[in-house]
Amino acid sequence: MNLWCISEKKFDPTPKKLHSQETVYTVGNGYFCTRGTFEEGYLRANPATLLYGVFDSVPIAKEELANAPDWTPIGLLINGERFRLDRGTILDYQRTLDMHNGILSRSVHWESPRGVRVHISSERIASLADEHVAAMRYSVTADQQNNAPLNIELWSCFNTAVGNYDLMHWETLDQGREGEILWLYTETKTTLVRLTQTMSFGTQGQAFHEEFVPSYVAPCILLHGTLEPGTTVTADKVVVMYTSRDGVEPVQAARTHHQQLIETTPVIFDALQAKNQEAWHQFWQDADVIIEGDADAQVGVRYNIYQLRINASSHDDRYSIAAKGMTGFGYRGHIFHDTEIFMLPFFVYTLPSIARNLVMYRYHLLPEARKKAASNGYEGAQYPWESTLSGEETTPPAIIHPETGELIPVLNGSLELHISASVAHATWQYWTITGDDQFMRDYGAEIVLSTAMFWASRAQKNMQHNDYEITNVIGPDEWHEHVNNNVFTNYIARWNIRVALDIWHWLQRTAPRKAAQLEQQLDLTVQRLDHWQDVVKHMRILQDKQSGLFEQFDGFFELEPLDEQKYKGRTDSYQGILGMKEVQKRRFIKQADVLMLLTVLDQEFDLATKRVNWDYYYPITDHDYGSSLTPAFHVILACELGKVKEAYELFMKGALIDLENLRGNTPEGIHVACSGALWQAAILGFAGLCLTPEGYTTNPHWPDGWTRLAFTFKYKGESIRVDLRR
Repeated sequence: MNLWCISEKKFDPTPKKLHSQETVYTVGNGYFCTRGTFEEGYLRANPATLLYGVFDSVPIAKEELANAPDWTPIGLLINGERFRLDRGTILDYQRTLDMHNGILSRSVHWESPRGVRVHISSERIASLADEHVAAMRYSVTADQQNNAPLNIELWSCFNTAVGNYDLMHWETLDQGREGEILWLYTETKTTLVRLTQTMSFGTQGQAFHEEFVPSYVAPCILLHGTLEPGTTVTADKVVVMYTSRDGVEPVQAARTHHQQLIETTPVIFDALQAKNQEAWHQFWQDADVIIEGDADAQVGVRYNIYQLRINASSHDDRYSIAAKGMTGFGYRGHIFHDTEIFMLPFFVYTLPSIARNLVMYRYHLLPEARKKAASNGYEGAQYPWESTLSGEETTPPAIIHPETGELIPVLNGSLELHISASVAHATWQYWTITGDDQFMRDYGAEIVLSTAMFWASRAQKNMQHNDYEITNVIGPDEWHEHVNNNVFTNYIARWNIRVALDIWHWLQRTAPRKAAQLEQQLDLTVQRLDHWQDVVKHMRILQDKQSGLFEQFDGFFELEPLDEQKYKGRTDSYQGILGMKEVQKRRFIKQADVLMLLTVLDQEFDLATKRVNWDYYYPITDHDYGSSLTPAFHVILACELGKVKEAYELFMKGALIDLENLRGNTPEGIHVACSGALWQAAILGFAGLCLTPEGYTTNPHWPDGWTRLAFTFKYKGESIRVDLRR
């Protein structure tokens, strides 16, 4: 078993498998991702190339990442017969994603309906070394047993007839040819983002002729010739992409870039792949997690790290990582707190420059966050539950429930408030781990202070109890709406205000000029700061002082228990089975809520508190069909409590969620937040990494079979290698 590769050795044409594998075999580089559809196409396939931050408008959900013209098509005709996986006979098949070298390959031994046999192989890259470049190598070999030469036609083009399922976002502005380069110039229909894609397609085969075929829709290149039995023709396709978001004129930039590639690289695919491979090797030196003694866990963790990298730009801080990244149409490319809570730690510890960009995205959106708070009657900055480029709330007001089919209101945009504290936590975490004081001074402090201001105005004084409440919210457990005093929300809001006060005092000491500027800008009067202190001191936290058990929200303990025995063998979530209204009456939760608090703010709680809450909440959480986010996230807490068997089972659910389509929704895209949670599970859970002002410690917990756990992380500018052996 190659521990760097994901492979399939059988072609499964069922739509569910076909579409989930399109997601699994995505290639990308942070500028764009391309789903693993086949070059020659397939019936009801969902090809997609999504570009970082390139949106177009849609009804209700406001906007979505716009599926660009497909750059991958290569059509093959053999003696006039079209190569199709749904025709003829597949004699042998293999597809492999080599994560170490950043290349997707496929080989097929195929017999046509008329009995002609050929071997077809393809390789595909999205260059990590040059984000604007994609390339493919396509080879056809005639079997020795064929009685006569084969007439071969290879057609290469752009496919403009692709959309986000049935919704088309691009219109063609122009097309043309310059020497051996064809180009297509398109524009999104409403946001008016312009995209240029250039293409060259050629072969070293002397017996093959090249034709440029004009088309009203998109230009095409045809290579045609003959293949003697036992001989091979290999064609290379190179594509360059630029958009108007790049700050250049896309047509000229793409054509110039492509021409330079042709002039400076004799065998262009080999040269591009060599540079791509070098970039991937450098990435893995920083980011690899080595697990010895468990091949499935090793491949699973590497696959999820691969996904984190291909879905994050190395330099663009105008956008962040969506819940499904750029691997599918799920969640339309919208940003949630998934990025800050689940994905960001990987980047903070391994690629801090990208982590900084992810937090800077939130800084750029502060003006809109302030507008949202003001529109709701509050001060400070209230971040939207879903956002894209503008920072406006993009949560749709209603959706058709994917499990029940009922039209349901979506209240998260107005009630799920804890994202504002998640953004503050991400800001604080980036600062404390990297030591980037300049960032905190110039940008981060304003985020943390502005979100603290929101919480201090959102918390309501209860004169009877002499404390502060936060009412009418949705906590991380989204199966219960309109709840009061959700522990996660109240506690992390209090933490947000407390840390803001600490940062304010730090700013006054280290950067008094900046402190004076923010004091005036945010109206940080003595009275306001005294009020913050009062909220911190008197925030209502629902916890039994003797046992340490938290009550998830007011009245949670009085809800009806759920008899799980009635639903043995289920293949749906309890919300899908019971419906929206009924599940809210049950003392059963979608995902970690109280337990997420104990993990995110790990240092705030002792082991006894963690144990009593685990014992209560873990059994009443839907680990199989609730949220994909928290099975891997539970691992950290399970390891602390010595529950290594449970931790390993949860870890593997996270590791295989997409590779085995465990939730049935991988066709919609990769669960990138789960990828981030899995990294945290390995490093903060099984390795037990803990950072302190004095340095770091580890406290490894070993699942059966594991003999080694090694990784690299960065702490305040220093790269540290950890190699744990059992």
